[in-house]
Amino acid sequence: MARISEFNPGRKISAAFLITILLGTVLLMLPVSRSGTAVAMTFDIVTPRTIPAGVPVCGPALAGGAPLSIALFTAASATSVTGLIVVDTGSYWSAFGQAVIFALIELGGIGTMTMVTLLASALRKRATFEDRAIAKVWFGLTPREVRHSVGQIVVASFLLQLIFSLFNSLYLWFSGHAASPLQAAAHGVFLTGSAFNNAGFAPYVDSLMSFSADPFLLLSLAALIVIGGMGFPVWLALYHNGLHWWKWGMTTRIMLLGTAVAIVFGWVAITALEWRNPDTLGAMPVPQRFLNGLFSSVSPRTAGFNSLDISQQYPETWLITDGLMLIGGGPAGTAGGMKITTVTVVMATLWGEIRGAHAINILGWRLARSAQRQALAVFSLFSGLVAVGTFLLVLFTPFNLNQCLFEICSALGTVGLSTGITPMLPVAAQFMVVIFMILGRVGPLTLAAALATRKRPVAYELPRDHPLIG
Repeated sequence: MARISEFNPGRKISAAFLITILLGTVLLMLPVSRSGTAVAMTFDIVTPRTIPAGVPVCGPALAGGAPLSIALFTAASATSVTGLIVVDTGSYWSAFGQAVIFALIELGGIGTMTMVTLLASALRKRATFEDRAIAKVWFGLTPREVRHSVGQIVVASFLLQLIFSLFNSLYLWFSGHAASPLQAAAHGVFLTGSAFNNAGFAPYVDSLMSFSADPFLLLSLAALIVIGGMGFPVWLALYHNGLHWWKWGMTTRIMLLGTAVAIVFGWVAITALEWRNPDTLGAMPVPQRFLNGLFSSVSPRTAGFNSLDISQQYPETWLITDGLMLIGGGPAGTAGGMKITTVTVVMATLWGEIRGAHAINILGWRLARSAQRQALAVFSLFSGLVAVGTFLLVLFTPFNLNQCLFEICSALGTVGLSTGITPMLPVAAQFMVVIFMILGRVGPLTLAAALATRKRPVAYELPRDHPLIG
């Protein structure tokens, strides 16, 4: 059997995530992880149908602890920073269980491989070539920069979360949203970490619907979502080059412009579509409509919080949200999805082919052909997985196409939003969603790693031909 150090970067990343999920599952199955006042989540589905009450479960439970299926689903959702849940986080899990979930979110958000690289550096004084290769793929750094920059990233991440945790905790206490200072601190830290890591877990039954008229908390969490989802390479570029835009690389330029465009587009589209919906924005004052429309545009960029009842939104809004969830945030950050850079490269390549351009230029830089192939590979992978996953859910569950498409986009984009069907999925469907959450988190990364690090000598070339296209 090959040793772990002999694995390629993609396999190392996948192995680390799977080990983390397995460890989290075991910890969440312990009786101490489950609250004594647990209640299962229930939702009202738009299309009425007869579904057994309660959450389908499977597997052993240790002395009253969480069953295997619930523990596995929650651990996978937390590690992949998705946020889909089959039981309510605040009432089902104890303080210890919520601490385990928070730890899994931090490991999955900041990056399991970051921790591996730091551990390797601390134990051996110098990271191995394989560890540096992983950081090169993850962060876009050269081997010389890896140790120093990864350390900066981790310190900056925790410092930022500490500052926001303090402000959010104080706000929850003084605004009366917490019963005690301890609860305010716990909820403030949990929400901050969940938002920064784009996880979407919340210690409340209704996610953030009770804060729909609360601009301070919603805007605070929205800022964390954007910052965490921007991607660590953008952080480093801004840290080293400041606002000197002419020094920014293509990734930084695409992310800053693309993030603004995605947020504004989603804000306008969702607000306009839901403006007169009496079950969402229609019943709110005008300023509150704009606030929740903005948050509903930011959150699908893989965060997964909701201040509106997703199950009561129009199908047209679901479709817009599907697109935002699949696009996601930036590479080498806490966000999931295909990434804004991937979608931008695919669109630029398509536009270049239509115009017959010999080279693809994006925001003052010429695009490398290898980047085009990688982007097309990730885009094709996501498109195929969405089609297959949606088909299987429609085939084996009683839910309609819109709900199944939304669920798959949420899982694959590691978002965590749901129309309400997650807790009622059969165990087999839950397991499939787990696989999609893992693929959505490590799939694009491992595929990019494989394409970037594979060097296979070509002994010969076949005769060239050009098939008819279109």
